[in-house]
Amino acid sequence: MEDFPGKKEYKDMTTSLLKRYTVLIIFISIFPLLLTLCTKPDKNLVYGPDNPDPYPANRDVAVLDSIQPVTVYPTEAATIFGAGFYTDAKDKNFVWFDLARAEVIDVMENRIVVEVPVPPNTINPDFLFKDAIDVKISLPGSFDWSNSIPFIFKPMAHVYEVKVYPAQQDESKFTTPRGLAFDTFGNIYLMNQRTRTVFLDNPDKERSIFAFLARFDGGLRTGPDGALYGSGNSANTVYKIPQAGGSFEEWATVPNPWGMDFDDKGNLFVVDEGNGNLYIVSSQAVVEKVAELPGDEKKEYCRIFDDNIYVSANTATSGFFLRLPLTGAGVGSADTVEVGIEGFVKDLTFGLDGSIYFTGVEAGVNGVYKYETSTETLKKLVELSGNLGFLSWFDKFLYISNMTGSDTINDHIYQVLIYDNESAPYHGR
Repeated sequence: MEDFPGKKEYKDMTTSLLKRYTVLIIFISIFPLLLTLCTKPDKNLVYGPDNPDPYPANRDVAVLDSIQPVTVYPTEAATIFGAGFYTDAKDKNFVWFDLARAEVIDVMENRIVVEVPVPPNTINPDFLFKDAIDVKISLPGSFDWSNSIPFIFKPMAHVYEVKVYPAQQDESKFTTPRGLAFDTFGNIYLMNQRTRTVFLDNPDKERSIFAFLARFDGGLRTGPDGALYGSGNSANTVYKIPQAGGSFEEWATVPNPWGMDFDDKGNLFVVDEGNGNLYIVSSQAVVEKVAELPGDEKKEYCRIFDDNIYVSANTATSGFFLRLPLTGAGVGSADTVEVGIEGFVKDLTFGLDGSIYFTGVEAGVNGVYKYETSTETLKKLVELSGNLGFLSWFDKFLYISNMTGSDTINDHIYQVLIYDNESAPYHGR
């Protein structure tokens, strides 16, 4: 073909149009794929038997049906029931409780046994105190996580470490711990009846000797003045130890003092466990008997809550609490709070919602119980060995002294996690 005017410009325009057309065809062809790649995946989408993965990987996701927590958490394992677990290698099953990974103990196709993670082996220890947390599992080669199921924590019990003091004495056994108390700074005071020694543990778990007492075999309470008060049951004396520790004074004479608690006016109520009487001691150490408690049951422990004082009353077969309203003149008439235990009750304290937490013995077994006053229902939180005695509540834990009192047994203090409530105030701290 012969050249004609504008031939070069025509050729360049045709080439340009062909290039643009080719690019357009390619773009139209890959546009659906680009849309697929740019679409944000739904992170909440879980694939399983009822919702199959349109782009399956090498294996399906696991499906979780239920989880069985243990009675006393976390001393044993929890079992997760479901399907599709990775049986070739147990550690390839990634099991997560909130943000903490659980150790896999055993795995089968339809169940997996794990050790539930607890502090300090967790990223977020506050998850212990939620009503429930999510549990999910990831498997090698799976496209996504399994479905999530809730796990509800049950009370946690373990032994609070009781160290040996003083070093120069034969103190290989911390025998017969009695009272224990906290101050506003989180210091715990522990009484070793065997050596009549009060130890102080600060929040950093450093221990020191706080004071020695002449006689001691009862409860401890921190007063609103910052001093520590202890009952010398066999000496008919309530001791007062100043906030700095060291010395003590025989502050008030009360027959057979055992359980004690302060009201919001700074008065100390004391149970005479030998005669079943109730005394009040003013801040000036003036002692007055305010009640002869009714019934033949043994009276030992007490706690003040919501302008009432509660006193334990028990026999070998039935335990209950006496409730006496606080009045300007002392206390009013007693009525009975039945908590449904077929045994006897010991020390008690209260949650903010009015639930009673107490130690008791039923069919020869020691336990920590929760009595929900709003629904009048009784729950056994944990079973513990030994002769349970005084208890105190601080932060998320009940602290309970094991008063077994044998030289062959290393007595101790228990901690029991309370995950569903907070402590009612102690007026002494």
